[in-house]
Amino acid sequence: MSEVLRASAFHARTATANRSNAWVTRNGVTLASVYTDANEEVLAARTRIGMVDLGARWQLMLEGPRVVPFLQQLLTRDVSGLLPGTALKALWLADAGGVRGAAAIARFGTDSFWFLSASPDFAWIRAAAGLFDVALREISADRSGLAIIGPYAGATLGNAGIDPDLSHLAFRKVFWRGLDVILSRLGEQGGYELWCEADDGIIAWDRIAQAGAAFGIAPVGAAAMDVLDVEAGIPRPYRDYIPATETGACEPSPRGLGFESLVDPDHLVFNGRQEFLQAPTPAAPRLVGVEIDADRAASHTPLFVDGRVMGHTLSSHYSPCLRRAIALARIAESEAKPGTQLSLTLPSCLEWPELRVARATVVALPFLGRPDSLAE
Repeated sequence: MSEVLRASAFHARTATANRSNAWVTRNGVTLASVYTDANEEVLAARTRIGMVDLGARWQLMLEGPRVVPFLQQLLTRDVSGLLPGTALKALWLADAGGVRGAAAIARFGTDSFWFLSASPDFAWIRAAAGLFDVALREISADRSGLAIIGPYAGATLGNAGIDPDLSHLAFRKVFWRGLDVILSRLGEQGGYELWCEADDGIIAWDRIAQAGAAFGIAPVGAAAMDVLDVEAGIPRPYRDYIPATETGACEPSPRGLGFESLVDPDHLVFNGRQEFLQAPTPAAPRLVGVEIDADRAASHTPLFVDGRVMGHTLSSHYSPCLRRAIALARIAESEAKPGTQLSLTLPSCLEWPELRVARATVVALPFLGRPDSLAE
């Protein structure tokens, strides 16, 4: 059975701006892959202001008197201390400790939470929630998000009539010239997210575009966001790893994806905790950054040390800021120290019909910091 696709709430505007008619599907939603040029869009987000369609983000509302005990069991961090209007980021694991997903969890009220993730896992979470009589509502098609990132993100919001004073991992409801919206700061790229009812998407897009025009605002497509993710050291499901959808899956591990900060070992009750606490083996892979001595990216390619395979790249892209190809990579702990020299084989292309070997250097993540607002 073919996947049922839907357009985001901003599609009428993204289609007009998408001059190359380049599209990609994420979670059943069609998004612009490239509007004009991916490198230009990356630079716009880092030096000016970019607006990003978040229509593919998976969203749930979780409600019920036992929602906190449910989330305590589900998530790798303690949500009980969250105040309304604040959020944290955590994982949920398979029984054997493999990563099923990562999410931002925002507290609306005593018994209600907003759950946002890059990848859905509805059936498994619904089954677990039923044990606690927690009600789930999928709201991905009802509430749409527009990310506003870059040095002038705060100034753009100010021009649009929204006070940008908001802490990271916080959100608040705003009545915005006739629209009920939510302003949040939950993204890995810094900046802000503006969430509105789907029917209000075009109005929200037009207002932000007008407010940011003085700062050179540009729409940023999925291809440019992939580059920004890699620069930030953020692995994504189904792009860099396959989630642990089987109950007995122990891979991918949180450590192997660089997600240790999303697991609190002092949180005593979460699913998969015992397996996570087991000491990793010396050969267990670690997530690192790799700078490639070439302009050509090399995704999902073996990495060699003295002719021995020591790991492989994940996503790889040309970084217009670093002016070279970069990659996320999983390599053996023994070779994960920054400065370690590796080699890989670049994919062939029209310019290079023959395979070429290039040098790669292990670097600490992230490659670059967030393109935060000048107001920070």
